[in-house]
Amino acid sequence: MRILLAIDGSDDARAASESLVEFPLPAPLHLFVVSVVTLPQALVEIAPVRTVNEALRAQGRRIVDDARATLAPRFGDVEGRVLEGDPRLEIVDAAERWGAEFIVVGARGLGPFRSAVLGSVSTTVVRHAPCPVLVVKRPVPALRSLVLAVDGSPHSIAAARFVAGLPLDRVSRIRLLAVAEPPRFALATPEVPMPLLTVFEEELRAREDTLREVLAGIAATLGGKGPAVESTVVVGGPSEEIVAAANEPGVDLVVVGARGLGAIKRLVLGSVSERVLHHATSAVLVVRT
Repeated sequence: MRILLAIDGSDDARAASESLVEFPLPAPLHLFVVSVVTLPQALVEIAPVRTVNEALRAQGRRIVDDARATLAPRFGDVEGRVLEGDPRLEIVDAAERWGAEFIVVGARGLGPFRSAVLGSVSTTVVRHAPCPVLVVKRPVPALRSLVLAVDGSPHSIAAARFVAGLPLDRVSRIRLLAVAEPPRFALATPEVPMPLLTVFEEELRAREDTLREVLAGIAATLGGKGPAVESTVVVGGPSEEIVAAANEPGVDLVVVGARGLGAIKRLVLGSVSERVLHHATSAVLVVRT
């Protein structure tokens, strides 16, 4: 697998780098580490500007070299490069040029909005990336417990297949979670006539049954890979239920699928994936079809 790690020296970027030490990934592994520096714009190339630019480039090289040294025992010869420009654009462009199959970023970087739950760089990378993206919010020294959100759609099935392709022998628990959302009309109407309410209840039960069948198929695929697999169908709002599961004690990772859209439509990520990405306290893996 070809993995691109994007780092900037922030705490979350260091957590992303450290998480790769043991994160389960299929061999053979090839790692490319990039750090993007944004140089100050100046109308005239003068000595003070050159000094600042060289200092920023040197800092970027140190960040890359430190990550390469940390990850060399697992990945061997790690490629590294310092890029110049807008990190939101350069990371995605590097992933496409290098043929990355997996991108790892920290949730928040060194930008001006450190108080935000999710930074603009990680948000943009997830929206535009050509491959799955792991967003790390805190160190994950060893992946032991994960939540896999499934709704039966092609992109959620693709996420399940991606997880099934990982070496999971050290993962102890996988929770398969499907959320049956009540009909929106029923939620918006305080007083529903009994015949219509019966129809809504039957429709909801049918959704639950369908989701149980989907989870059973995925559980059968994952069952022989080592982890204990637990399947749960709950009724509620998908993003709220997935975030609640991701934020339970001991959960290291939540995996969600997202529709693979064209370059223009990538500007908007699916609402469920977007909310999970912003509100889950665990690491989030977004897998596109």
